[in-house]
Order: sequence, then C-alpha cells, then structure tokens
Amino acid sequence: MEAAFYKGDVLFLNMGWKPFRVGEVVVFNLEGRDIPIVHRIIKVHESMKNEDILILTKGDNNFEDDRVLYNDGQKWLHGGDLIGRVRG
Repeated sequence: MEAAFYKGDVLFLNMGWKPFRVGEVVVFNLEGRDIPIVHRIIKVHESMKNEDILILTKGDNNFEDDRVLYNDGQKWLHGGDLIGRVRG
C-alpha cells in the first residue's frame, strides 16, 4: 500500500458494524503468518445463509489480486481473517 501507507506507519483500525465494501482498506492476518497485511478490498461476497463474508483484496501497487499471497487452496478471506478497517 505504499504511496498511501509505508511499512512501520501507525494505523488506526476499527471493525465497525457496517458491511465491508469494495475500495475500503483493511488489515488482515493469514494463518501461519506473523505480519498482518494492509490491502484494499476489490470484491465482496456476502452469504445470507451463514452470515459469512468472503473478501478478495489487492495491493494498490500490485498487478494481480492477493490470491497468490493467501494460503494454499485459499481463494477468499473470511471475516475472521480481518483485523480491522483502516480509519486513519
């Protein structure tokens, strides 16, 4: 997310109650990784049945979505992977 945020910057996060939307910048953590990732949401799928949310992210300076960063076999982030929305 360089140009907007740099490694080592302090970010203010909030989960809030509003649904996640395309364009929002979120912080997420992947299982087995020590460092959270800050990227922008590019797709959101909400399931009415189990109230789970599926999110696809992409770094602003990356050419492709983040599926190459996700764990093997993982195509989407789930709500539990999210740490918060960047608010400042």
